[in-house]
Amino acid sequence: MESCRALVLSLCVLSVSLALGAGRDVPVKRYVVNLDAAPEEHFVPMCQDPDILELIPMLRKDAKDMITSLVPEEVLPLVDVLTADLDQYLPQPFAGEMRGIANCTGIDLGEIVILNLAYDLTAFCTSIVAQDDKGTIWHGRNLDYGFGDFLRNITVMVDFQTKGQTLYTSTSYLGYVGALTGQRPNKFTITVDERNQGAWWMNALEALLNRKASLVSFLVRETLAEADSYDAAIQKLAYTQLIAPVYFIVGGANVAEGAVITRDRESALDIWMMNPAQGRWFVLETNYDHWTEPPADDNRRMPATKAMNATGQAGINASSMFQVLSVPHVLNKGTTYTAIMSAAQPQVYNTWVRWPEGQASAQSP
Repeated sequence: MESCRALVLSLCVLSVSLALGAGRDVPVKRYVVNLDAAPEEHFVPMCQDPDILELIPMLRKDAKDMITSLVPEEVLPLVDVLTADLDQYLPQPFAGEMRGIANCTGIDLGEIVILNLAYDLTAFCTSIVAQDDKGTIWHGRNLDYGFGDFLRNITVMVDFQTKGQTLYTSTSYLGYVGALTGQRPNKFTITVDERNQGAWWMNALEALLNRKASLVSFLVRETLAEADSYDAAIQKLAYTQLIAPVYFIVGGANVAEGAVITRDRESALDIWMMNPAQGRWFVLETNYDHWTEPPADDNRRMPATKAMNATGQAGINASSMFQVLSVPHVLNKGTTYTAIMSAAQPQVYNTWVRWPEGQASAQSP
């Protein structure tokens, strides 16, 4: 009991010191989605929050700018086909949730669909799963995007509840129904890193229209909702057909439960397991296959690995994992948030918006 109190106190101190220290690390606001309600109603309470209402005009404008920048013009007719009969191509609750978000924000449904696809497939990230010297598993991640200023303002945490109990928690963006970062309490944690394999929009949309594959972030939410163990999560994430290649980084609640799953669209190419007994007490993924060298102009792996080794297995915890994710290059101008999780200690899960030095949000929820 005393150790639990000490952990909670240290997390509170970490949150306060981060919020007040550099003026750039801001804990995000937390919301509840009631999974017992109709899908169209899931995100309505969030939309009605006064803090969110203030952001919706900005969201409408910035969403259009983001779509114009990211989406090839030849893709738009396929999006129109998808949107015209959303329930045929996307499973529930996602189709209903997108309609509900479109209704409560006033953003066109087609734009909501495109934003969900864009978030799914354009994230540059760093994810780490580590075991400390007492056997506790820690999972940290930075999520980097090119539209950082826009996304930092709309970063939220969501507790997905049924019968008043949290089934799983995710860090997300307003308008996004998938999950790229999430935790099922006392079971496992998941983060997603992009695996860049060239042009993907056409292939992704064709796979959806042919109903042959899942969106990456939909699979993560389904796994958080349905898998009842770390092993079940690994199997579901490794062998479900996807619309695009990706890395899944998974942490468990028990000793030695940590893995990086390197995926192509069909199945896993590689499952790289943590093995503390043989000295591999952490696994670390950015956006490149772990058996290859990252490019010199995007080598976040090297400074992150150096920081982990300097911290050491005996020194790893929520605070030190945050510091590893704050070293230069790992933390960069595109980093929108840092999340820290531990499935065995679900109260640890927190997310901080990372504003570049000298910049702060006047509207962060």
